[in-house]
Parts: sequence; structure tokens; C-alpha cells
Amino acid sequence: MSLGAAEKLKVSPAIKSISVTDEKNLLIKWTKVAGAEKYAVKRAVDPSGEFEHLTWVKKCEFTDETAAENKAFWYKITAWKKLEGKKTSTKTSGVKAGIVSDIKAPEGVTAKAEPKKTAITLKWKNTDGALGCVIGRRNDFFSQIVPVATVKGSSFTDEGIVTGQVYHYSLQYFKKGEDSDLYGNFSEEVHCIHLDPGKILGARALHGKKAEISLRLVAGADGYIIERSDSADGTYEEVGRTKDGFELKFYDKAPKAFRTYYYRTVSFKNVGDTVFKSVPSRIISVKTKF
Repeated sequence: MSLGAAEKLKVSPAIKSISVTDEKNLLIKWTKVAGAEKYAVKRAVDPSGEFEHLTWVKKCEFTDETAAENKAFWYKITAWKKLEGKKTSTKTSGVKAGIVSDIKAPEGVTAKAEPKKTAITLKWKNTDGALGCVIGRRNDFFSQIVPVATVKGSSFTDEGIVTGQVYHYSLQYFKKGEDSDLYGNFSEEVHCIHLDPGKILGARALHGKKAEISLRLVAGADGYIIERSDSADGTYEEVGRTKDGFELKFYDKAPKAFRTYYYRTVSFKNVGDTVFKSVPSRIISVKTKF
């Protein structure tokens, strides 16, 4: 097996969307894996149940014409390729759910970490006629959404989280049916993380108008933003950031010698195209040398 081929198979497919077609079937689309010859589509009828193999396809989409109306189905995708005569697969994609329903998905879903407690608050636009909203959550890209709460109204505070862990949420309305409750489409996933603000453990002046900043490790952080101001209650501007969450020393060259500057840090985490930031740390001052 060549190194290049092995590297190609390390990238797993990711389900981009599951939508309802005009014929009331479920259309699943996923990302292309370079070098893949075909994809295996698997489905489960219960979030905690076993996945059955549905089909092999060469394209990065599949229409499930056997999906029953008003019933949720969970899907996952695996890419395959022959390497030196043997079938080799990637890791399985994360699991996404779809449902054929006339009930629209919740819109305007947002997730925000609470600064004063370990919790994440979700908000969305309320819809008339819904009995309530099911809150689904997963804690990484390769697990599946599972229900964690059923609520009325248009907000929910999730207090069952761990600092430094990324959480992904998808919401679903349900209404009263003739024989049982009817469940609607799943909302687009929103992501959030509760980060500790971090802490400047110490700061000292070095020759050359430099300041050495020592930082505390923050669980889950991708790095730390260093901000500086001319006064304790002034405007803080970013002067740099660390390369990763394990770099705990930062060196700043201040504009002037024999001047007191004030520093604080903000921990951050990249999730997809979004950068999540903590609240700022406590302030520490340094008087520069010549």
C-alpha cells in the first residue's frame, strides 16, 4: 500500500445535508473523499439501534425511497477503495438524522455559552401549533445526535455539559397527531463550547521593552489571545496569539520603555468556520524596561 493512497483514506466523508424531496423521499448528500471508488450507506431506525447496510453508490448522494413518513431515520456513510487488491475503508462519517414530515424545522437556532456558569443556552424562533421542541445533542463530530430534553417555549439552558468539550445541537418540533405525536424536520446543527477564561500566572519585564507573559493551560482551547492596554480600564487590543493550546509563554514588545502596560488573555477554540472565545481573564500589569 502506498503512503499516498493510505493518506487519502484517512479523510472520512461528512454528511452535508438530509432533505425531503418533492416525492417525499430523503435525499442524503455528503462530501467527496479523494480516491474513493464507492460509498456504503447505512441506516438505523433508532438512535441507539444497529445500522443496516442499504446500498453501495459511486456518487456523493443517495435518495432513500423506503423512508416512511413521520418517522426519523439515522444515516452514516463510509468510503471504500481497493488498495493492493484488498478493500479498504475510511472511518465512518458522523451520524445525521432525517424525517419525511410537513412540520418545518426550528429556525434561527443559536447557542451561546453562559459566562458565569458551566452551561450553554439555546434559543430559536417559536412556531405556533407545536406542542414542544426536542433538544438533540452530540459531543463530537463522529457520534450521533441523541435527545437530551423536551421543552416548551423557545429557549433551553443545557447544564449537563463539560468545560472544554464541543457540543453540537439539532432541534425538532413535534405536534399532536390523531393517534400519536408527529415529529418535524431537524434543524441545522449549531455548535458551541464553554471555555474557561484562562489566567495569566505571571508577567515580567525583559530588556528591550519586552514583557514575558506566562499562561495557564485551558482544557479544550486551541490557543490564547493576548490583549494589551495603556490603562487598566482602557481599550484592550490584540497584540498576538499563541500557536496552540499548549504554548504557555508569550513575548510582547511594548511601544515605550519605563511605561506600565496592562495585559489580559482570552482562550479560543476553532469549530468549523466559527471561532469561540472565552470571557477575558483578570488583568495583570507590567512596567517595561529600557
